[in-house]
Amino acid sequence: MSYRKACRLFLHLSLLACSIMFLSFPASASEGRQKASSLLKEAVVLYESGNYDRAAELLAEAVKSDANYPEVHDQLGYVLLKKKNYDGALDSFNAALKINPRFRTSRTGIGLVLYAKGDLKGAEETLKEALTLNPYPAMTHYALGLVYEKLGAYEKAIHHFKEGIRTFKGGKR
Repeated sequence: MSYRKACRLFLHLSLLACSIMFLSFPASASEGRQKASSLLKEAVVLYESGNYDRAAELLAEAVKSDANYPEVHDQLGYVLLKKKNYDGALDSFNAALKINPRFRTSRTGIGLVLYAKGDLKGAEETLKEALTLNPYPAMTHYALGLVYEKLGAYEKAIHHFKEGIRTFKGGKR
């Protein structure tokens, strides 16, 4: 699975999760959440078409509409990661985790940021932690495989790539 496909998959899964979460909010909170949800959906389409700048703009607007929406912070983190704005991505992932400390995709995102910045040990530690929280670990296994490959721990890398494929095929994306 390519990095792009894995990120796209995360975006889709997060969009599904945000749709479910939207249904559980009271009417008083729903106006801002509804606008943020709409902006998030539009940003996902832009992200998938490669328009990362506009996707980032919409997600920043979504954060203004509902700053307590962890999925928006998370998706902004992935867009900023794609744009190689690692510090901004880290801030966005941490904002999502501040709202929901067990937000698994943001932990994986932090691991990917650390990997991109060359902090392989930090990435390894963060991704291992993400695996303990993550009932759908395909992307996390893939990211950990990348870390181990870079570290020259090829057996561990292969193990995590295979686990990622196995869990992906098992529907645990």
